[in-house]
Amino acid sequence: MVKPFISIVVIAYNRREFIKDAVKSIINSVAIEDNYELVVVKNFKDEYVDCLVRKLSGKSIVADIASIGAKVALGIRIASGDVITFLEDDDMYASERLRIIEKSFKANPSLIYYHNNVLTLDELGKLMCDKLVEESNIFENVIAGTREDKLRAFKRYGWGLGLRLSSMAVRKDFAMKWADIIRLFPDLVDVLIFMLALAEEGSIIHDPRRLTYYRISRTSASSVRAVRDPAIRFTKAVKNAARHALARHMLVTLANRIGLGEYVGYDEATIIGGIYSGWGKYLAKVMINLMDDVTITRLASFIFGFTYLLSPYLAKRSIYLYYTRAFGIWGSGH
Repeated sequence: MVKPFISIVVIAYNRREFIKDAVKSIINSVAIEDNYELVVVKNFKDEYVDCLVRKLSGKSIVADIASIGAKVALGIRIASGDVITFLEDDDMYASERLRIIEKSFKANPSLIYYHNNVLTLDELGKLMCDKLVEESNIFENVIAGTREDKLRAFKRYGWGLGLRLSSMAVRKDFAMKWADIIRLFPDLVDVLIFMLALAEEGSIIHDPRRLTYYRISRTSASSVRAVRDPAIRFTKAVKNAARHALARHMLVTLANRIGLGEYVGYDEATIIGGIYSGWGKYLAKVMINLMDDVTITRLASFIFGFTYLLSPYLAKRSIYLYYTRAFGIWGSGH
């Protein structure tokens, strides 16, 4: 069998309702079959999906791994392609995406990181307009080769160049170098991989074409915007925030070690996560970091943090009321 040029790593945990669509979107790709391999990492068996993987001579790995970083790292190690692209189980690819990725990496031997814009789907798979997603799409071609150029692009465009795993493709040699670090992150793996690409030798590309379908649903791992039940929304938001805060602290620590400390700081979600993770007075450092760039959501998080330093009970009560009663005010940001 011809060695694949691209490996597609699909990751899933517990959620079964969308993975068929994800795999079908790969099968419907215009890429030549021998140029890619399919690797699926999930914690359950699915007869339909497993059958499709076998027909494509792919690799189906059943592993009880909840951490997204550990799943991604496992997929990186198993993949045999020169290039690895990721697909979360609730997302899908546009039919031309794999062909474009193949062309991009073959045309540029120094390319280590590729990123593209997205279209947004609702829970039923219908196209929708989501303000936050649209604001994070970058509608310009971005190509940067040197560390200085990459950091200049980051200063101009921000984290929009590094959001959503399903919009990314990386050179395997680059990914393997950092697989042990990626494995440790319980969240923010997309942001982590982008940050590592900034620090690593090699070029990056952002493609403004919308080549990924990004789904927002009640079961979305990182967002509670589609969760209607207030109690469930609160519980999920707190769990997400705690996981996010830990990953953000790991990201900031790593950034300092690889010379990117001045570019990477804490965010507003860290405040809520820190409150429910018992960060205590260390939360004051996060609050000071947030004040470097004041926005409405950051100000709201700062108020939660300040309240926590005075009364942890009152802060937690305020957050509970926010997610169960006043979510519509700033809720679209989470």
